[in-house]
Amino acid sequence: MLLSMLAAAMLAAGGGAAPASLPCDIRRFGAVADDGRADTAAIQAAIDACAGSGQAVVMPAGQWDSGGLTLRSNLSLTLAGGARLAMSTNYDDYAPRAELDGHRVLIHGHGVRNVEIGGTGTIDGMAAPIYAAMDQIIARNPDDPAADRRARFGLLFSDCSNIRVRDITIRDTPMFLMAVRQCDNVVLDGFTLDAPIDSHNTDGLQIIDSSDVRVTNCRISVGDDGITTKAQGDRPIERLIVDNCVIRSDDGAIKLGTQSRGVLRDSLFNNIAIVDSRYGIAAFMIRGGLYANNRFTNIRIATGGRHRRGFPVFVDIDDRERNAATGELGRIEGLTFDNLDITTGGNMLIAGHPRSPIRDLTLSNIRFRSTEADAIAAGDRKPYGNRRFRPIPGSPDYAGVAAHLVLGEVDGALLTGVSLQGKPGSAREAMALRNVTRLKEERR
Repeated sequence: MLLSMLAAAMLAAGGGAAPASLPCDIRRFGAVADDGRADTAAIQAAIDACAGSGQAVVMPAGQWDSGGLTLRSNLSLTLAGGARLAMSTNYDDYAPRAELDGHRVLIHGHGVRNVEIGGTGTIDGMAAPIYAAMDQIIARNPDDPAADRRARFGLLFSDCSNIRVRDITIRDTPMFLMAVRQCDNVVLDGFTLDAPIDSHNTDGLQIIDSSDVRVTNCRISVGDDGITTKAQGDRPIERLIVDNCVIRSDDGAIKLGTQSRGVLRDSLFNNIAIVDSRYGIAAFMIRGGLYANNRFTNIRIATGGRHRRGFPVFVDIDDRERNAATGELGRIEGLTFDNLDITTGGNMLIAGHPRSPIRDLTLSNIRFRSTEADAIAAGDRKPYGNRRFRPIPGSPDYAGVAAHLVLGEVDGALLTGVSLQGKPGSAREAMALRNVTRLKEERR
């Protein structure tokens, strides 16, 4: 017992050669740290051999270079302290996967069960050298299909269940950092997602058509959305819980949409600090889906960043793309914001559509402080979450209304303990209502 404990301690520290009694150390399969050569085959061999054995595949301290890796069921993978799994800069080291619409992934689990990834090591997406390599390809031949920079995820699970990811750091991927897609029973705890705030399309965590996902104790700072749900319609997103996280984002710290064909329901976002983000909480309903019974509680929001105007809360129903022809409109109902502490130069804009008003909206214990006295420009137009999307003529747009809180096209609203504090000399009114019915306002 003592010898095995000492061996485990050596592995955690990255010291010495791997003992023969620990076959799931990747060095036993030929991986060599810090040599600049790809360890893909060795790491994959360790995963294939050790899945289901009851022993963890261990990456000791050091840099391990790798292309795409495929997870197996009944697997534990540990990145020890000081371990750095670096994405290969060779485009051909990532096979495009049909089940992922051709996306290329560093670590991917498809259809796996009972997988745990943990440790205090780092997955490094090597974004700068990867983009430099892509720039060289484009310069030589702009029509080369290898110039396609479509999403390389750092870590992605699809059609999986009983997944645990704990404590690891994922940083600097060329695009998306982590995602779960059509999964059940997922726990993501204590992780860090980090990318430059000006990096392109670096969503932190995507939750796609998955149930019973619990996200806790996370730290996210990225150049696109921090945590985003994508209700693509294959199955509902339901019972999502996000708790005790800190998020910084160049776009939406928490964003529902813009993919919204499906259902997002019965979810809770709680005890979250949002800093320097364009949107604090944003809900884009643009493709005929349903957001129902979702709660945002105990959240501190400070907008900021490079954008001219921030929205600590932004909710929008609009008809776009295929729905313009069919007349379908998405629905938002049972939406609750409780105990929000907001500091912003922008404002809260919550608006439905005349043919699909937001129903049963609750705003309680809201403390709003404006840092700007200038009037909101009457010609302002609401943002759309993606520059490809534009409103259909006739859709309402209340972005030019100069008020701290704008409610439009709402049927059934309860406001309790809402404090809207403007900057002295401000040209903005406290609250503006546009086509709001069944409003009940309680003051404390």
